[in-house]
Amino acid sequence: MKDTSKTSKEFEKVLFALLEKKNYHDITINEICALTNKTKMTFYSYFKDKDDLLSKASINLINYEYNEAYEKIINKETSSEEIEYLSILETYEWVARHYNQIQNLIYKGETLPFEIFKKALYINYSKFIAYAISSSGIDIPSDYLSVFCFEGIFGSCLYYAEQLKNNKNKKKTKESIKKICRLLAKLVMVVEKGEENS
Repeated sequence: MKDTSKTSKEFEKVLFALLEKKNYHDITINEICALTNKTKMTFYSYFKDKDDLLSKASINLINYEYNEAYEKIINKETSSEEIEYLSILETYEWVARHYNQIQNLIYKGETLPFEIFKKALYINYSKFIAYAISSSGIDIPSDYLSVFCFEGIFGSCLYYAEQLKNNKNKKKTKESIKKICRLLAKLVMVVEKGEENS
């Protein structure tokens, strides 16, 4: 029996490797197939089109990399505030690591690929928020909080990645974001403590 997950992961890996170097618009299915040593028939047995590959690849990449990092944080830390701080910081660092790929999703004003990626990131983020709310016992709608936090954090993540790329003083940029993440973690703790005491 063939390993279907292995084959789909090969396509996903190649797509993100190509996005490191070139624009999404310029990547072809033929090119993806050639680099994976698979036929177009195989490609279409897994994905409807290139956008479908991007959507699934984005969700899987985010889930794998972010969840792996989160597991390491959980295994290493016991303080709730420190876990919160390192989790928020990882979000910023994750976007910075993938900044070239994110930028290569936008082509001459065409934002659909970027929106596909952003939606995948949001799906993962909203799961994290829903889990955080249910485990802390805070009685607020997770969908509103997810949208509110995500839109602000995602925008500031992109700004941070831009600063890292363009600013010569990377150390100062990293220190600034650590302060912001520390403050955000403290705010989360204040909200949770407030809910516990009410």
